[in-house]
Amino acid sequence: MSNYQPAEPGAYDQQPYAGQAYGTGQLQEHPQAQTTFILGIVGIFVGICAFIAWYLGGKAKKEIAAGAPYQWGGNLKTGYLLGKIFSIIYIIGLVLYIIILVAAGILAASSGR
Repeated sequence: MSNYQPAEPGAYDQQPYAGQAYGTGQLQEHPQAQTTFILGIVGIFVGICAFIAWYLGGKAKKEIAAGAPYQWGGNLKTGYLLGKIFSIIYIIGLVLYIIILVAAGILAASSGR
């Protein structure tokens, strides 16, 4: 004979609370979390992706602050921060590039006299 006892009827049919993952008791990730994370990583190499990750992460952050039942962490937060950091680095790089071009133009114009 075995010691197998069937579970109570309906024991596995319980639904988690709204926004919670099954059996963990934690909030689920936002649906845009994976996209934001991937765009944040690709944004290291492709500038426009960093801006998109920053935008999507900020939008999701506002939704969560307004009461959406998702967690602010994990892939979403990482992608948002990567997007923000590399967007700022690209902006600074662009400004420095413009300053160098203007300075080179001024030097070329003054040496031609």
